[in-house]
Amino acid sequence: MPQTGNKEKQSPRLQVALDFEILDDALAIANEVAPFVDIFEVGTPLIISEGMRAIKALKDAHPDKLVCADLKTTDTGYLEVKMVAKAGAGIVTVLADAYEVTIIESLRAAHDFNVEIMADLIVSRSPVTTLAGLIDLGYKETKLHYALVHSGLDQQASRRAPLFELEAVARLREHPQLAIAGGIRVTDIKKIVKFPLAIIIVGGGITRAKNPYEAAENIRKSINQYSK
Repeated sequence: MPQTGNKEKQSPRLQVALDFEILDDALAIANEVAPFVDIFEVGTPLIISEGMRAIKALKDAHPDKLVCADLKTTDTGYLEVKMVAKAGAGIVTVLADAYEVTIIESLRAAHDFNVEIMADLIVSRSPVTTLAGLIDLGYKETKLHYALVHSGLDQQASRRAPLFELEAVARLREHPQLAIAGGIRVTDIKKIVKFPLAIIIVGGGITRAKNPYEAAENIRKSINQYSK
């Protein structure tokens, strides 16, 4: 549901993005960092490579964790959300710049299958304008659950840091719960948690670290420390 920008800040959950090609690699990292992670993200490359079985395998291995299916849905909203929900996903990403009808159909499926929808602002030229146009979209009582401020892998070197865009989005009078992704490292946490974030998504900062367990532990400690 939309929230005001002034809503009392709560400690964000940590989501790890498993952008792997091979399911066994993703499961190995997931097992290693599970003590510190709230949500496992089945990354887009992993879904393309392994399909619905990747979602099911992660949920079966970690039934106490939420699984996010990073579909970035752009069409067939109801069908895609239905598929990943039945495989065990609890959160599904939909491209924020998709057709309104696609987002509404995704929300209809979210209502029917009891999952949450995250609107990914990854390709939005004006995330604030895009998100403002989505606030009133919904199906029955179901509206967007999250908005993701996101610098994608291919653009992280040249695009402004997601923190810059987060500042602008957080100033909206109303917005869904907010998430952030895009090159997040442990040194960024102190600045990031000043904003009303529900989810912090870390990919390579954990999965490509020399010691993923230690990297996840340090990020979790920083979130706990600076969210007080």
